[in-house]
Amino acid sequence: MKARALFRRHGLAFVPASREGRELMASVKDGGTAFVEVWTARNMAQHRKYFVVLNNVVEATGKWTSTEDLRFDLFKHLKRGTIRVSTVDGTVDFVPDSMAVASMPKDEFERLYDDTMRLLSDWLGADPEMLTQEAA
Repeated sequence: MKARALFRRHGLAFVPASREGRELMASVKDGGTAFVEVWTARNMAQHRKYFVVLNNVVEATGKWTSTEDLRFDLFKHLKRGTIRVSTVDGTVDFVPDSMAVASMPKDEFERLYDDTMRLLSDWLGADPEMLTQEAA
């Protein structure tokens, strides 16, 4: 069985921090064992800041029609997605990776954030720190 839930660390133990966590714990026999994959919670302020920066770039440059269009170009350039080829007509599509909190751990998002700031700096000739300050 595979499942995901939110837990909080207390000393050397993890304690359920949600209904799903309590249900998951209840599904493991007393004294039973389970494998755990630890994902540190993302900094949601940094997540919001990321999209504010993208929105600032869209509004300031007029090169993209939306934040989603800019994100698509960023992900394509950073090779953060999947190339899919239609078996029907052979068309090739790029599908960007998900940024959902459940599908991208904190360290991966931080790497994406840094890569995005570096790429935007190259594309726009702007200091990433300036983009961050304007986003605040």
